[in-house]
Amino acid sequence: MIGLILTLAAIAGTMQATRRGLGHGLGALLLVGYFYGIVRARFADGLSHFMFDGAVAGLYLAILTGRKRQMRLGHDGQVLRLWVRVLMVWPLCTMLLSPFFDAQHFFIQLVGLRVAILLLPLMAIGARMTNEELDSLGTWVLWLNAVAFLFALAQLVIGVEPFFPRNAVTIILYMSNDVGAERALRIPAIFNTAHAYGGTMLVSLPLLVRRWQRLASTRSRVLTGAVLVASALGIFISATRSPVVQLLVILLLVVFVTGLSLKVLGGVVGLVGTVGVVVFQNPRFQRFLTLESTDYVAERVSWSVNSSLLDVITQYPLGNGLGSAAGTSIPFFLSHLARPQHGLENEFARIAMEQGFIGLVLWLFFLGWLFTRLPPRRRGGALVGERMMWATILTVWATAFMGTGTLSSIPGTAFVLLWMGIIVGTRRPAPVPQRRPVVPKASAPQAPVTAPAPAGLSEGRA
Repeated sequence: MIGLILTLAAIAGTMQATRRGLGHGLGALLLVGYFYGIVRARFADGLSHFMFDGAVAGLYLAILTGRKRQMRLGHDGQVLRLWVRVLMVWPLCTMLLSPFFDAQHFFIQLVGLRVAILLLPLMAIGARMTNEELDSLGTWVLWLNAVAFLFALAQLVIGVEPFFPRNAVTIILYMSNDVGAERALRIPAIFNTAHAYGGTMLVSLPLLVRRWQRLASTRSRVLTGAVLVASALGIFISATRSPVVQLLVILLLVVFVTGLSLKVLGGVVGLVGTVGVVVFQNPRFQRFLTLESTDYVAERVSWSVNSSLLDVITQYPLGNGLGSAAGTSIPFFLSHLARPQHGLENEFARIAMEQGFIGLVLWLFFLGWLFTRLPPRRRGGALVGERMMWATILTVWATAFMGTGTLSSIPGTAFVLLWMGIIVGTRRPAPVPQRRPVVPKASAPQAPVTAPAPAGLSEGRA
């Protein structure tokens, strides 16, 4: 019952926030996504599984029923909308083909639509966002990241269990006890896993950098800088390794593709230095140092690329149905209908497993179209933040062959798809100023002109 109430509240709250403004609607969606893990762990009654889905539905309903606004999307924006349609239609085709092979139960495939379809329209939404809407979203993310950091600090002090009770929802969380010699748990903050925490902090950084660059108030810039440091520290506190490597790659890409001024470069160096000092003073934040073993890294990459992807393409050319690969979160009340999922450490292999070789090719062509363009630059925007979005998306997809979750993380996937749309939207043409109709000014009243009297009549009077 509580899960149903929370899901309905997510729908209504996101709809109301979206009517106030698109930035606020997306902020409300992320609010549900941030607290999805901890709320679901404490109210594991089944329907709480669909809270985030409900928030997404509320966002879409508010947009579809709201007042349409005219905007020039440009050629790239029109092509993006076509790609979104294609990527949404093909998974539905695989459901029609699923009776011809040993696929998952129909209800499990319906759950798999969350990963395959539900969030894809966020790319089209991101392409239409204005600078003001991004500013509103940045304020939401600022406070959400700050709250997540406070929860992470509390879990470092008093432990994870007071926040996440042991139950069927938190099994994976309590299996991740591999931090340091004391085998401590990874820190999830308010997310369902530590990896979701670290990954979300990583992909949210470009929006905070954009906010820091656009602010004029010194006080606001200091606050944003503090949350930037806290968010970056969250990546290390979560004790996940992939986001640390991705962060280093993103920073290098930003330096190479953006001409940073000395002022901005000094700020970046200061933020990185502050994070580095804190990390290297606490051994619990240094799990990423296990990547120094080059043999382990080479073996992991080789296994993910060669064994996973090629085997899937060979054995399942048409895929094995939605929800057949690990990464699709199946509600425990439907677990009796689910067949064993295939564990894959490769996002591209997961796409091939569920959508077949055709689905994989469609995604590869789409990503090729997206990244074969120069990093964006929007008039009136924030160059560093927007190019950091481009670098983040490029890095996330370039490393997707070493793990899963790119299209299934809550709420990290929402960030990824929004950024993919925004970097296309930065190339849209500038809005054409609307011409206001000219209203003619009323002329001043003139005295009536009296016609002269006839000449004969005048003489008679005389």
